[in-house]
Amino acid sequence: MKNKNVKNKILIVGGSSGLGLHITNMYLKKNYRVSIICRTKNKKFPKKLDQYICDVTKEAKLLRTLKIIKEKHNYFDTIIHNVGGSKKVFDEHSTSNDYLKVWRANLGYIIDVNNFFIPSMKKNKWGRIIHVSSSAAYNFTAPVPYSSAKAALNTYVSSISRRLIKDRIVASCICPGPIELPRRFMSIAKRKNNSFWKNYTKNHLPIKRLAKPEEITSVIYFLSSELASFSSGAIWNVDGSEY
Repeated sequence: MKNKNVKNKILIVGGSSGLGLHITNMYLKKNYRVSIICRTKNKKFPKKLDQYICDVTKEAKLLRTLKIIKEKHNYFDTIIHNVGGSKKVFDEHSTSNDYLKVWRANLGYIIDVNNFFIPSMKKNKWGRIIHVSSSAAYNFTAPVPYSSAKAALNTYVSSISRRLIKDRIVASCICPGPIELPRRFMSIAKRKNNSFWKNYTKNHLPIKRLAKPEEITSVIYFLSSELASFSSGAIWNVDGSEY
């Protein structure tokens, strides 16, 4: 259910592939006015969808792209952040600069985007900002730099949500477990039924399967709706009881 006075302009960061592709297609089917920021253009999307090509980890380029987007769209009712990753920094003894690269990809760019569009949400007295985090933020099975960055993201959401709710802006976070997506490590491990998959399901994933993309996107859709008005600061685990 959506307030009749609230329009449906949505910005999806990381909306052209993987889980982001499913998120974008969901909102297109629901007739939202969708814009996306992505590293690679998806030629299968309809022309009405604005795609802005940008590596969000490059701060100067991101800020230039945000200015271009704002000149055309002015504001968005909803922002969904779906960018992250390990940046191939796996060693817990990596340098602080390497940790910073991972932080930038999982939280730093988010701060820049939110700071750009939150003022218009405050003016409109309505907004939804959904951050896609990871179960790695609390189960610590992923590399330390990545888990640390996602844990910082969750803390950011919990904290900033308290400052935004007075303007009817709901900031929330969803922490998915492993998802069934083509060419992803866990999907390949499951298909091969290799020792990694067997050990992981035995020790960390009692549901013993990967999440379907729609099991994640349906929660994101709820958090973007009027019905999520009391979910400010929610850290929503969708992980099959992963631990």
